[in-house]
Amino acid sequence: MEKDNTENRSKVVLAVILIALGIFWMFGQLNLHFHLENLFRPFYLLFSHMGRVIFSWPMILLLVGLVLIAGKRQGGWILIVLGGIFLIPKIFLIPDFPFSMILPLLLVFAGIVLLTRRV
Repeated sequence: MEKDNTENRSKVVLAVILIALGIFWMFGQLNLHFHLENLFRPFYLLFSHMGRVIFSWPMILLLVGLVLIAGKRQGGWILIVLGGIFLIPKIFLIPDFPFSMILPLLLVFAGIVLLTRRV
């Protein structure tokens, strides 16, 4: 019984796709063009920005850190924090903040943490 329903649904989906393709092809032959790029522009902008974030070297640091934590190894949190810090300028646009200062500030913070742990 379920197999019949699945086959019927797949036939209906195939029929709708064929009808839509035929209609758009006919409109193209009649020189009727729809300008849908403005309709999908927000999605394009969102996903093109996400691609620059996802496929970047800070994301590799983050993923390696997660793998190290999952394997219960040390050093994973350091990579996650570094990756997160370097992802901030890719995700958020903060005006008037020189991101070249991130690494020196991170070094100062790490030194302060080491000093407070020793005392």
